[in-house]
Amino acid sequence: MISSSANKLNIISNTSKMIFLTIILIIIYCLSTSISIVLLGDKKLISNNLFKPSNVLLLMINWKFILSMSLAVLSRISFILINNTILKIPYLAGNATTITVFVTLLSIVFILLANHFFLNETLNLKQSFGALIILTGVIIIISK
Repeated sequence: MISSSANKLNIISNTSKMIFLTIILIIIYCLSTSISIVLLGDKKLISNNLFKPSNVLLLMINWKFILSMSLAVLSRISFILINNTILKIPYLAGNATTITVFVTLLSIVFILLANHFFLNETLNLKQSFGALIILTGVIIIISK
């Protein structure tokens, strides 16, 4: 009896740790994705004729492009780590990759906000409502 109760507490503790780690990884994913997109959204950076090889080369050696690509790699790595931690949460493990895709949709909210504040793009009511729906959906998906 005692070992069964201790085992249940251990499972709950490990699950809580994995949920906390997943949340941290989701934040890393969302930040790296949104900063990467903001850097590439710089109108000065992308306004040249990118079908001309010399302009593509200039783009590829630009520090914003290099940083953006590095953040994109971090984003992919964090996606894999999110998937890995979700596999360790018993009630989510059966659909880990699908759930990972859904929770990483939170990056859309981060991207909308970052574009608004750093690229002066405006959020209309429809975009704001869509972001709220995504946020609500993710909360519903990951709740037990």
